[in-house]
Amino acid sequence: MLDKIFNSKTQLVLNKAMDSASIRNDVIANNIANVDTPGFKRSEVVFEEKLQRLLDSQFSSGVNKLRITNNRHMQIGTGSVDLNSFQSEIIKLEDLSYRNDENNVDIDVENANLTKNKIFYDAMAQSMSNEIRLLRLAINGRG
Repeated sequence: MLDKIFNSKTQLVLNKAMDSASIRNDVIANNIANVDTPGFKRSEVVFEEKLQRLLDSQFSSGVNKLRITNNRHMQIGTGSVDLNSFQSEIIKLEDLSYRNDENNVDIDVENANLTKNKIFYDAMAQSMSNEIRLLRLAINGRG
């Protein structure tokens, strides 16, 4: 019973998202560190797309779907999704080269990705803090 309260699907997804953002930060830092390395190919972390595919597969069967009246409405999860084994993935992008030395790292893109990732991490941390605050409110009965 307590496991469902303290390890809800929301907290699990937020935890996975924060882990992914931490890995993404390391990958971006590695890309930036190798900006002048001839032949280096940049890497990316795939998390959001994999999570979206996992959630879409939950609703693709047509079972447990709710009726929605607007295409902007969201389905809620009524089936079971195994989030414990879900992991982000690091991929190497071999397709593009911006320079003659076959390096495909663009420092401006990497800096923008680093900033975007920090904003994402901060948002996930704030959401996790809100989840914990709601639990504390439920236990104590006051803020």
